[in-house]
Amino acid sequence: MNTPDLVMPGYYDNRLVALSVCIAVVASYTALDLAARVTSARGGARYLWLSGGATAMGVGIWSMHYIGMLAFRLPVPVQYDWPTVLLSLLAAIFASLVALFVVSREKMGTLQALVGCVVMGGGIAGMHYIGMAAMRLQAMCHYAPAMVALSVLLAFVISLVALWLAFHFRGETTSWGWRKIISALVMGAAIPVMHYTGMAAASFTPSTLVDGDLSHALSISSLGIASVIVVTFMVLGLSLLTSLVDRRFSAQALELEATERRYHQILETALDAFVGMDSIGQITDWNAQAETTFGWLRSEATGQILSKMIIPDRYRDAHERGLRHFLASGEGPVLNKRIEITALRRDGSEFLVELAIYAIGGSGTPRFAAFVRDITERKRSEQELLAAKEAAEKSNRAKSEFLANMSHEIRTPLNGIMGMTELALDTDLTAEQREYLETVKMSADSLRSLINDVLDFSKIEAGKIELESIDFNLRDCLELTLKTLALRADEKALELLCEVAPEVPEIVRGDSSRLRQVVLNLVGNAIKFTDKGEVVLKVQIKAEDGHDRILLFTISDTGVGIPKDKQESIFDSFSQADTSTTRKYGGTGLGLTISTRLVALMGGKIWVESEPGRGSKFQFTVRLGAGDAQEVKLATVAPPELLSGVKVLVVDDNRTNQRILEGMLGRWEMKPTLVEGGEEALAELFAAREAGKAYALILTDMHMPGMDGFALVERIRQRPELSPATIMMLTSAGHRGDAVRCQELGVAAYLLKPIRQSELREAIARVLGAVAEEGAIPLVTRFSLQHAREPAAFLRVLVAEDNPVNQRLVVRLLEKRGHRVEVVANGREALQAMDKQRFDLVLMDVQMPEMDGVEATAAIRKKEKGSGWHTPIVALTANVMKGDREKYLASGMDGYLSKPIRPLELDEVLESQTARRMESILTPSATGRSK
Repeated sequence: MNTPDLVMPGYYDNRLVALSVCIAVVASYTALDLAARVTSARGGARYLWLSGGATAMGVGIWSMHYIGMLAFRLPVPVQYDWPTVLLSLLAAIFASLVALFVVSREKMGTLQALVGCVVMGGGIAGMHYIGMAAMRLQAMCHYAPAMVALSVLLAFVISLVALWLAFHFRGETTSWGWRKIISALVMGAAIPVMHYTGMAAASFTPSTLVDGDLSHALSISSLGIASVIVVTFMVLGLSLLTSLVDRRFSAQALELEATERRYHQILETALDAFVGMDSIGQITDWNAQAETTFGWLRSEATGQILSKMIIPDRYRDAHERGLRHFLASGEGPVLNKRIEITALRRDGSEFLVELAIYAIGGSGTPRFAAFVRDITERKRSEQELLAAKEAAEKSNRAKSEFLANMSHEIRTPLNGIMGMTELALDTDLTAEQREYLETVKMSADSLRSLINDVLDFSKIEAGKIELESIDFNLRDCLELTLKTLALRADEKALELLCEVAPEVPEIVRGDSSRLRQVVLNLVGNAIKFTDKGEVVLKVQIKAEDGHDRILLFTISDTGVGIPKDKQESIFDSFSQADTSTTRKYGGTGLGLTISTRLVALMGGKIWVESEPGRGSKFQFTVRLGAGDAQEVKLATVAPPELLSGVKVLVVDDNRTNQRILEGMLGRWEMKPTLVEGGEEALAELFAAREAGKAYALILTDMHMPGMDGFALVERIRQRPELSPATIMMLTSAGHRGDAVRCQELGVAAYLLKPIRQSELREAIARVLGAVAEEGAIPLVTRFSLQHAREPAAFLRVLVAEDNPVNQRLVVRLLEKRGHRVEVVANGREALQAMDKQRFDLVLMDVQMPEMDGVEATAAIRKKEKGSGWHTPIVALTANVMKGDREKYLASGMDGYLSKPIRPLELDEVLESQTARRMESILTPSATGRSK
C-alpha cells in the first residue's frame, strides 16, 4: 500500500495524448481496410497480406501505446529497455495477427469471436504491461489490482467490438466509406481508453536505486519521438496505399473473372452451337449445344481439325482454300456473313445449318469463332408455309374469280333494271304504273347498296382498298352527291342543304369517289333516321399542313338521335344503335364501318355527337391536297358584272338554307336580303318599292308554312307594281305539274335543292341576261341548262357493249344529256368505227366476245403512237374487285365506271371530258388534240 505523500506526481503532455488517439484512429482504419484485403486474397497472397497487415496494424497499436507512455511525464528521468520494448511490439503484432485471422474467415461464430477477443485482448494487455515493464527510472512502480483488472476487461471488450466491426465492414468496396470511417473513429477512441486506464493503474514512489537492468536502457529524445511518429505514419500510409492499389487491381481481376464466367455461361447456354478454332483449323472451343448438334463430346472435339469433323468431304477443299486465302490476304468470302451450308454429324448424316464465322483479332496468330444453327426444322417449316401460302393464294384466286364473276353476272342485269326503270320514270305514266316502277327502283337501289357494302367491306377487311389522288372540284362533287339524295329527302319533306365555307379551296387533290361514298353513307343515314326537319352537310377547314388541308365535314340532322352508350358500337360491323332499327329502317349495318375505314385511309377520323330525340351530328376529317386552281369558264351566259350589285330577296323558312344562299350570292357581289315567309317577303317588297330600291330578283322556296312559294308568286303577280321582279323557284324535289304552273305564273327558273353553286349562278345569269336583252325568259331548269350549252359541250361518244339491254340504257342516258352516240358490240368493231371517224370519248365494256375491252384499248393506243392524238377511253364493267381498276388503267384506259351505272358517276366522266374539250377549243395550242 503506497503512502499518498510518497507517490511521485506526474502529468500528461496533451499534444502527445491527442497524437496517440490520432494514431489509434488511423491504425483502426488500417485494420478495417486490411481485413477486407486479407479476406479477398487467396493462396500465398493471403499469407502475405496476413503477415504484412498484422505487422502494420501491430506497429500502429504499439505506436499509440508507446506515444501514450511518453506523454506521461515524471519528475525523474525515464529510460526504456529496448529488448522489452521490442517484446511489447511483438505482442501487438501477435494480437493484430489473431484479429486479422479471425475476421478474414468465411464465418465468425460466437465461439470464434470470444476466443479471438480473449487472445487479441490478452495480447493488447500484454503489450501494455510489457511496455510498462520496459521503463527504467529511480522509482518503484506499483499497480492497483482493480484498475489492472478493469484495463484487461476493457481490452477484451474493445477487442470484441473491433472484431465485430472489422468482420461486418470488410466487404466495403469504397476506400472512404462512411461506415468504415465511423467504425475507425469508434475503435480509435476505445483503444486509448484501455491504455490510459492501464496507465492510471500504475503509481510510482521515489527510490535511490533504478528498478531493473540498465545495460540495454535508452533515453528517448524529442527526435526519437518524432522518428517513432514518422515511421508509424509511413508504415500505416504505405499499408493503406498498398491496399488501395490492390483493391483496384482486385476489382479489375474480379470484373475480368466475372466477364469470363458470363462469357462461358452465355456460350454454354446458347441455343446455337459455338465452335472456336485456331489458324490451322484446330478446334479450341466447343459448347454444350455443339455436342448436341454434331454428336461429339467437348473432350473428343477439342484439338481436332474442324473440316475433318463437321464438313462433308465434297466441301473440305473449299473450306481449307478459304482458310489459306484469309491467312494470306486477311479477307474471306464467308467471314462476317450468315450463310447456309450442309454440315456433317458424328453418325455421318448430313443436315442444313446456318453458319456465321468471325475472325478474332489479336497480336498473335488469328483465331476464329463460328456460330452454327441447325435449320432443318426451319427449312421444313418454310416449305410447309410456302406450300400453305400457295394453296391459300390458289384458293383466294378461285374465290376472287368466283366473286368477280358473280359480281359481273349480278351487276349486268341489275344495270339494265335500274337504268331502264329510271328512264321509264321520266315518261308519262299512270299513278299505278309510277308506284310499281318506283317500288322496282327502290328495291334495285337497296340491292345495289347491299352488293356494294358487302364487296367494299370484304375488300377493306382484306386490306385491298387503295386510294387514288387526282384533282377534283370539291363543291361540284358534294353538290352532285347530294343531288342523288334529293328525292329521298323530298319524299320525307326534309330540307337537304349543303354549305361549304368560302375559305375551302375549289380544287383539291384526293380520292373523290371514296369521299363521295362516305358522304353518301352519312347523309343517307341522316335522311333514313330523320322524319322531319333538315339534314345539313357543312364543310370547313380544320387545319393547314403545308400544301395539305385538313377538312372537317359535319352532317347534322334533326332525327331520332343515338343513345350515349351506343355511340361507339354503331361504328362496328353489322351494328346499329338498336336492333329494332334494322327492322324499321333496313340496312346491313356496314355503312358506318366502311366509312370509318375509308376516313382512316384518307388520314382522318370520324366521331358522332348525339342525344336521343334531338338529332345527331356526325363529323369526320380528311386530309386533301391543294389542287391546281382552274379558271371557271361559262358558255353562253351573261358576263359576271351583270350580277354585281343586284338586289336579291331570299324567301326561305330554313335559316341554314338562308345562310348558304347568302354566302353564294355574296361571293358574286350581289346584295341579298333574307326573309322567312311570304307575308314578310311582301312587306319587304313594298318597302323597297316605296324607297325606290326595288328588288331585281326573288329567290323563293316552294315549301313554306302559312304561304308556300306558289301562293307568294300569285300574290306578287296580283300587284302590278311588283311584277317586274324576276322570280326563281327552289324546291327540294320536283313534282309533275310544277313546271307548267311555274310557266303560268311567269316564274323564270325552277331548280332542285340542294342547288349546285354553278347551276344557280348560271341560271341567275341566264334570267338576268334575258331581262337585260329585253328578250323572252323561257323556264330555266336543270335540263334546259344542260341543253343550252355550247355545241362544243356535246360529245361524240362510242359505246362498245355486247349486252343489248345495256346498249339501250347507255345510249338513252347519253342522248338524254345531248350527246351523240354510236354503238358497237365488241372490241373489233370499236377499232373499225375509230378508223372511220374520231370520237371524243369511248365507253369500253371489258368482257366482250371476239376482242375484249383490254385488247381493244391496247390496239387503239398502238395506232395512236406518233399521231399526237389520244382518245379518252373509260372502262365500263361489272368487275369491281381488287386490281381491276389498276389493270384497266395500266392497259391504257383513262377511267373506270362500274355497273350498275350511277348517273352521278356518268355525269362526272362526261363533265370532265366536256371541260377538257372546251379547254382544247379555247386554247389554240391544244387545237385538234384531246388530252
